[in-house]
Amino acid sequence: MKYLGIVICLVVIIGTAFTVGINIFIDVLSLAFVFGGALGYALLKGNKNVMVSSFGGGAVYFGWLGLLIGFIAIASNIFGALGSLEKVGSALAVAMLPMLYGYVTRLICMVAASEAQAD
Repeated sequence: MKYLGIVICLVVIIGTAFTVGINIFIDVLSLAFVFGGALGYALLKGNKNVMVSSFGGGAVYFGWLGLLIGFIAIASNIFGALGSLEKVGSALAVAMLPMLYGYVTRLICMVAASEAQAD
C-alpha cells in the first residue's frame, strides 16, 4: 500500500511538472545543494538506524536554506534580475526549486525509512 501511495504522489508531481514544462523544474546546482546538504546532515546525526530518515529531514532543511540563499541573491541583484520582470520571475523560480527538491526527497525517504523500520 505504501508503494502505491508513493507512486501516486510521484505521478501527480511529475505529471504536473510535464504539463507546465519539465525544463523549468531542472536545476543541477539546486539539486546538488539539497542532496549534499542532506548527506552532510545525515552523517552529522551519526545514527545508522535512522540514516534515511535523517537524509530526508536534511533535504527539507537544505531546501529551505537554498530558498533563503536564492532570495538573498535576488535581493542583492547578483543575477541582474531586478531591472526586468521576466528575469525576476525566472530567478524566483530557480530560488524555489531547492524547497521542491527537499520535500520530494523527504517524501521518498519517508517511505524508505518506514520500510527499513518494518524489516
